[in-house]
Amino acid sequence: MLRDRKELEENLKQSIENIKYKRKNVEQINKNLSQYVGAGFFNEIAKNTALLEEIDTDILALISIAVFEIDSTDGVRAESYFTENELKEAKKHKIESKAGISLPFTIPNVLQIDLENYVTSIKFTEVVKWNNSNIIVYDFETQRSPKFKRGRDGVVPTPDINIESVKAIAENMLNETYLPDMITLNVYSEEEEPISYNAKNNELTIKDGTTVSILDGFHRLQGAARAVAINPELNQDIILSIRTYDTDTAKKYFGQINTLNVVKRERLEELKQEKISYVAVKQLQRNSDLKGKIASGSRVSELAGQLTTSDVLANAIEDVFEPKNTFEARELGTYLTDFFNYLLGKFSDEFESNDSILKHFRMFAGYIVIAKQFKDNDISLNRLNDVIEHINNKENIKEVVTNNRGSSSRLQKQVRDYFQKNVNVLNILNLEV
Repeated sequence: MLRDRKELEENLKQSIENIKYKRKNVEQINKNLSQYVGAGFFNEIAKNTALLEEIDTDILALISIAVFEIDSTDGVRAESYFTENELKEAKKHKIESKAGISLPFTIPNVLQIDLENYVTSIKFTEVVKWNNSNIIVYDFETQRSPKFKRGRDGVVPTPDINIESVKAIAENMLNETYLPDMITLNVYSEEEEPISYNAKNNELTIKDGTTVSILDGFHRLQGAARAVAINPELNQDIILSIRTYDTDTAKKYFGQINTLNVVKRERLEELKQEKISYVAVKQLQRNSDLKGKIASGSRVSELAGQLTTSDVLANAIEDVFEPKNTFEARELGTYLTDFFNYLLGKFSDEFESNDSILKHFRMFAGYIVIAKQFKDNDISLNRLNDVIEHINNKENIKEVVTNNRGSSSRLQKQVRDYFQKNVNVLNILNLEV
């Protein structure tokens, strides 16, 4: 190296801290590093920059190059620390996938339809691990006709991929607007039974030495792999269908599913079990500036740019607005879309700063209380600025919102109760009832 490694490490830590909160930055860096390191590698570095002190010099150089493309400061310029030959060697670096999955393995909670047909629900991240471990193959004999490209070994067949479709699927998964769909794998072997199934505990084991091919859903799988490379904690479920067809039957099945005009699944059973308030939440997920910023799990991901959770919003809407049917929930979703668009736009700096209490995910329970008062009293959203500045200056609000002693539902209710008792919009704005 031309200069002290410690100096570069410290400069990179500062640069990463500056850029890691914007998902597009993390996405671009992961994309630049994808040909050299494993999926989501930079996410781990962003979470704990101390890891920079432990990685190989080659990888440090690659990170320096990738970060410099986003944060073009001289302190992280790779050419200032590495010779031309060192950078050439760094770009030759390859590491094996860390997915670490190999056959045989067992899948739980599998329902047997018949001797050749099984189905389950599974995290897409798990199937991506199989794909990254080269367990899943593309069988040209039972799939679409391949494209042919000239490579080092002559002309070779490659899957016919619509890259724009893959990008769109990945983006929807990252934004949590992708409706769970189904992919179908075919597990087969010329020599023995490819699977074993335990009907007592509903476990299916894919045996060693079998072939696992993607029979339907190749674009979905590629989109998921792209999304997981950006956000390794992607919380996306899919329906997984496992078939054990021979080649001829697999061909017939592929022809059948690509002839019929099949309507995609839209999680009908799950939607029936949801609160009415989730109808409004889904409008926010799809139509408002909160798109891609509402976590479906119990925690928000700063790296993914998430601000709150669907649970916080749904519980608050249910408790505060009490929508009685889908029609009311949809109308409410339209109003809340305008409300949050104004809020996020007017206070954009605060929602990008980790130091602002306005950004805390449980604050959104309080925002719903404020939205109810604005709607009931037909107050213009132009006055929202005064209300938010008022609550931002309250001394004890941080203590209430950040309190972690208790269950999630209890803590959310404490925030709602605080806003209902202590934030009177009419009084703040000096308006008459």
